Amino acid sequence: MRGGLAMKWLSFLRAALPFAIPVALAAAIYLLVGMLERSAYDAGHRAATTKGDLALMKLKTEHQEQELARARAAEASAKDAAKRLQDAQARNDKLAADLATQQRQHRKTTDYLSGEIARVNDLYRKALDAEPEPLPACVFTAGFVRVWDEATGARTPTALPAATDPERAAAQVAQARAADQLDSGISQNTLLAHHVRYAEQCKNTAAQLDALIDAVQEKH
Repeated sequence: MRGGLAMKWLSFLRAALPFAIPVALAAAIYLLVGMLERSAYDAGHRAATTKGDLALMKLKTEHQEQELARARAAEASAKDAAKRLQDAQARNDKLAADLATQQRQHRKTTDYLSGEIARVNDLYRKALDAEPEPLPACVFTAGFVRVWDEATGARTPTALPAATDPERAAAQVAQARAADQLDSGISQNTLLAHHVRYAEQCKNTAAQLDALIDAVQEKH
C-alpha cells in the first residue's frame, strides 16, 4: 500500500519536473529582479540623500561665507568711517590751532600799533633836515564821521527827506549839511586807534573765513 503511494508521488514528480524547473527559474529571476530593483532603489535613495545633504551643506557654507563677508565689509566700513572721522577731527583741530595762532598774532600787531599811535601823532617834519614841530590840529567833521560809520555799518545810512514838501525838504538838507560841517571832536589818535582795532577784526574775520573754506574743501 505504502509502496504504491510512493510510486504515484514519484510518477507525479517525474511528470511535473519539466514544469517545475522553469517555474523555479522564473521565481528565482523574479526574486533576483526584485532584489536588484530594491538595491537600485536603495542606492538611488542613498545617492539622492547624499546629494541633498551635500547641496544643503553647500548652501549653509555659502550662507556662512556671505554672512562672514558682510560682517567683514561692515567692520571695514566702520573702521574706514572712524578713520575718516579721526582725520577730519585732526584737520579741524589743526585749522582751529592755526586760526588761534593767527588771532594771537593779529592781537600782537594791534598792541604794537596801538603803542605807536601817540608817537606818530605828536610831532612832524616838513622835510628830513627840518626841525620837528607840533602836529597841526586836524579837524574831522561830523559828516566825515557819519560817512565813515555808514560805510563800516556802524550807523544806518541817513535817509533822504521826502519830496512832498520841497521847501521843507530843502531846509532839512541844508540843516543836515550844516551839521555835517561841525567838528566831531574826534582826534587823529582816536581815529587811528579805531582803525587799528577794526583792522584786527577784519583780519580775524578773513582768517575764520579762510579756515572755513579750507575745512569745506578738504571734506569734499
